Amino acid sequence: MLEIEGGGKTWRQNQRIRLRHVDTGGYLHSHDRKYTRIAGGQQEVCGVGDKRPDNVWLAAEGVYFPVSQAK
Repeated sequence: MLEIEGGGKTWRQNQRIRLRHVDTGGYLHSHDRKYTRIAGGQQEVCGVGDKRPDNVWLAAEGVYFPVSQAK
């Protein structure tokens, strides 16, 4: 199970969040190092135990739906 820090019911484009694994307390983490051989151009993603600038995520691409107004 994940806990979302900084997010509400919906995420908005460019909203910054952290994803924390509830059982381990680890934050979803990445960095700018890229693999060149096995998975060319791909980044490693892992869990770390503390808050760092490299474990802040944002929605930058995707399909966005307008917020529905309750009738």
